[in-house]
Amino acid sequence: MIKRPINFVLSLIAAVGFMLPAVALSADAPPPLAEIWYVTSKAGHDAELRKAMGEHMAFRSEHGDPRTWEVYTPILGEDLNRYAIRFCCFNWADQDSYRAWQAGATEINEHYNKHVVPHTEKAARYFESIDWANSHWVEAASSYKFIAVTEFNIKPGSGQDFDAARDSMSQIALNQGWATDDHPWLWASTIGGKLQESVIIPHENFASFERGQENFMSFLSRHMGSEAAAKLGKQFSEASWSTEFQIWEQQDDLSMSKSD
Repeated sequence: MIKRPINFVLSLIAAVGFMLPAVALSADAPPPLAEIWYVTSKAGHDAELRKAMGEHMAFRSEHGDPRTWEVYTPILGEDLNRYAIRFCCFNWADQDSYRAWQAGATEINEHYNKHVVPHTEKAARYFESIDWANSHWVEAASSYKFIAVTEFNIKPGSGQDFDAARDSMSQIALNQGWATDDHPWLWASTIGGKLQESVIIPHENFASFERGQENFMSFLSRHMGSEAAAKLGKQFSEASWSTEFQIWEQQDDLSMSKSD
C-alpha cells in the first residue's frame, strides 16, 4: 500500500463508489450497516468468473433474495480480477432476518458453490459501520457509476485521535458550506480484520475528478485559520500508518436491479 500525503487525501473530499441510498442526514438517516464480499478469480478464470457471477446474481433475484446486491470492479493497481459485492443498509436485527431467509433458501448456496466457487481463488467478507452523522450524501450520487475510496489503516492506539480529527473536519465541512450537491462524501469503518476507516466519494464520470478552485485544506484554513488547520491535518494524517486509494466501477450487468 502507498502512503499518501495529507494534502492528497484531503483533496479527495474536494473531488466530485459502493452506491448508497440518497439521504439527508437527520433522524431519518438509513440504518448504519453494510455487508461486502470481495471475490478474486483464479488465474486464467476471469471470463468464467464474470459469467458465473452474472448468472448467480440473476439466480438470486429469481429466487427472491430480499437484498439488492451491487457489484463493483477496481480500475487501479495490479489486482484487477476482483469483485466487490455490496448491500446497504441494514440494522443488526435485520441480519438475523436475512440469515433466517438464507436457511430456507439452500438452493442459493448450492448454486454459488456449483457455479462461482470453481473459478474463485479467494473470498473475504466484512461488515461496514456507516457514520451518517459525519457524512453528506445527495440524491444524484446514488446514480453515479464510479466511487473513489480512500482506506486509512489506523495505527494501534490512534483510533481516538483519528476519530476526533475526522469528526472535527466533517462538522466544519457540514456546517460551514462545503457540504453541497457537488461535494458528497461518506465515512465508513470496517467490522472485521484490521482497524480501517474509509472515505467514499461518488463520481458521475472521470471529468468530475478534476479538482475545483479550492481544495479542502484551503477551505479548512479559511474557516479555522492556517495554523489550526495544519494542526488538525497533522493529527488526522499521523493517526494512520498507510492509506490506499482505489476507484471502483459499478457493473450494471452483474448487479441486482432495485426493481427485482
